[in-house]
Amino acid sequence: MTYLPITATFIDEVTADIPSQNWGHREWAQEFQTFADTGIDTVVMIRSGLGERLAFPALSVQQRVPTMPVYQDTVRMFLDLAAQHGIAFYLGLYDSNLFWYRYDWRTEVDLNLAFIDEAWQRYGDSPAFRGWYLPHETTDSSLRIIDINTTLAARLKQITPHLPVMVSPFFYGRSDLWNGGDLRLRPRDPQEHVRLWSEIFAAYAGLVDVCAFQDGTTDLMRSAEYFAATAAEATAHGITSWANIETFDRDMPIKFPPTDWRKLAHKLDAVQGLVDKVITFEFSHFLSPNSTWPSARLLHARYLELLRAKESR
Repeated sequence: MTYLPITATFIDEVTADIPSQNWGHREWAQEFQTFADTGIDTVVMIRSGLGERLAFPALSVQQRVPTMPVYQDTVRMFLDLAAQHGIAFYLGLYDSNLFWYRYDWRTEVDLNLAFIDEAWQRYGDSPAFRGWYLPHETTDSSLRIIDINTTLAARLKQITPHLPVMVSPFFYGRSDLWNGGDLRLRPRDPQEHVRLWSEIFAAYAGLVDVCAFQDGTTDLMRSAEYFAATAAEATAHGITSWANIETFDRDMPIKFPPTDWRKLAHKLDAVQGLVDKVITFEFSHFLSPNSTWPSARLLHARYLELLRAKESR
């Protein structure tokens, strides 16, 4: 079996919980060259807007939500760089960071329906535009996620039936991550997880093409169990499974450093043969030799050594 490396990455430029690296065009041009050199063939912009911040001057949002000024069309920059290097670009939609958390899913959807039309009109001419990403992440069917994602995916399929739609939810596999350390609220085991997701995947069938669960939201030693169970259920509904192998560490007392290279090796080993592709959250901060984290540069070196060792076997 051919070893499956990381061939895709999220880009979190409208950052939510990691710091901005304050890169401009020169730095991003260098990074896209690094993507190509490292075998990254797909980049997914995890969101094009978060609350008051936008990656391009989206009138569909600005007319309804107070936003900061937009100083750069980051989406166009990424599309041009992706096209230059033959990299597929998936565009993430808008996350209000408000309405859907207040169970006002219709306002969240209405904002995004207009956002989708505007984004496609602006950027649909780019040869690098190869897919969409739905940024509203949950672990189950809470917060009306089925209504949100099926409505948005239906619109995407209506205007771009040829482009895949992707999601990256998280497992409820570690109670310490989601319940303030209250271990009485146990995590879901793989069987319980699949029972919940069978309903969601059934609703997503024909609308969502790719599902990449976040691996850091399971117990490190049970990752393969969760991915095996998930992949079987996803396949039954015509959905392709990727693994979102996180290159940051959730287990440190700070948010969030690059992970230990041995942990990354184990996480990659765990999903071999279970998924079609490996994406990471996210290369530029945590795995890039250009990162502002010195340990990310070293993780990159160890990762390349790991791949060479796998190839020589």
